[in-house]
Amino acid sequence: MGVSTRTRIVGALCLCLAGAAVSTWLLAQHHGEPRAVSAANQACGDGQTSGCEDVARSSWSAFAGLPVAAYGLAFYLSLALLLGLALVAPPELRETLAGLVVAALALGLLVDLLLLGVQAFAIHAYCKLCILTYLLSAAALLALLPERRAARGAGGLLRAPEGRVAVAGFVLGTAAVAGAVLAADVALQARAARRQATLLGAPLPAAAAAPAAEAAPPVATPGPAAPAAPAAGSPAAAPAAPPPSPGAGDGDAKSWRERAEKLQATIDDPRKLEAYFSEKAQREFETSAPVALDVANAPMRGPATAPVAVVEYSDFMCPFCRNLGMALSQFVPQAGGRVKVFFKNYPLDNTCNPKLPRTVHSGACNLALGGICANYQGKFDAYHDRVFSTELQNPQASDVARLAGEAGLNAVALQGCLSDPKTKAELTAQIEEGNRLGVNSTPTVYVNGKKLPRINDFVAVVDKEARKKGFPPLAP
Repeated sequence: MGVSTRTRIVGALCLCLAGAAVSTWLLAQHHGEPRAVSAANQACGDGQTSGCEDVARSSWSAFAGLPVAAYGLAFYLSLALLLGLALVAPPELRETLAGLVVAALALGLLVDLLLLGVQAFAIHAYCKLCILTYLLSAAALLALLPERRAARGAGGLLRAPEGRVAVAGFVLGTAAVAGAVLAADVALQARAARRQATLLGAPLPAAAAAPAAEAAPPVATPGPAAPAAPAAGSPAAAPAAPPPSPGAGDGDAKSWRERAEKLQATIDDPRKLEAYFSEKAQREFETSAPVALDVANAPMRGPATAPVAVVEYSDFMCPFCRNLGMALSQFVPQAGGRVKVFFKNYPLDNTCNPKLPRTVHSGACNLALGGICANYQGKFDAYHDRVFSTELQNPQASDVARLAGEAGLNAVALQGCLSDPKTKAELTAQIEEGNRLGVNSTPTVYVNGKKLPRINDFVAVVDKEARKKGFPPLAP
């Protein structure tokens, strides 16, 4: 019996540690850690097909200010601690401690069923990694199920000295686990804040030569312009070396081996890899053709005479859009008259955006209508900042009016405006334009009519576009 119980405990311990590992992954993804997000997208699907991303970015992904993944991590680690104590406990206590784990896992599975219901009926998306943790919990419960009756003896744990030591060790260990998880969450928040500060990237190096002044196409100019030719000597202008021909000599083989080693060195060095992707994205931007964008009624930040026109397609319930909106609010006043930013709605809600395969952010259409009405009142910026500072779950017209009132708008007039056919027609026009351009995620940004491949290159691209109009380089 003792050997059988020990084997079950070891199996359950391994499953709990696996659950802790997946919860750590989910916690890192929640805070936008690039590697965790990339790995989650590979596991769950990218863009609009990623249920993991939808769940992680939903307002249901946190409870009482702490990510749900953090609760899961603390839960699995505390159970792993209890199972570890059971392995070293005397045989008469081992089954009792295992029985306590059975009870905790059963309670945890009830919570998992609740979370699965939230995914099904509130978020309308499923996180495969979350479901994996539910399955690990169920497997651990099945492994220990024969010990379920032993939980009845839990009341006698404090009678024996060994039981009191085990309980004290568990309580102290759980407190340490909770502290460690909280510390990890705070550290991840700090890392996210540092990434936020550098979200838009950095200006071009001061030594970079300013390109000759040229007329940038106006944002609303119909018809695409010819793609810009890459500068001579740039990587885009350099001809690609031909592949080695059959029977190539040792010299060719050596040359290709050196190129492979150089490529490997770039991949292995994060700074070189980032520089490569940045150069590639900026080259793609330079060679793309501008498109016509209608900004006649769009709210704008920045001076009307600014040479760089930015159009942002955004969703008021998108966390990435919130980050970008905050970053742009800080950058525009510091840009020295170089940039003006137009806001356009692209809610990921098929109530008003029927081309979406499914709704990602329920209620986003109501917030988008509210933004249009706020612009009618001349107070879009106040509405924009108030909405993005609030965590919302399926906001209705009454919620939009309340937020507008808190931002200093006329809430009564705005609530009537939400159902006005003119307001709905304007939102439809913005969404149709986004769909015509191929916008399928938020935020999507255009700079002087060209789609920006990476948000990280925003400042560098704005700097380069402004230099074309004779502006001095941006200070680092």
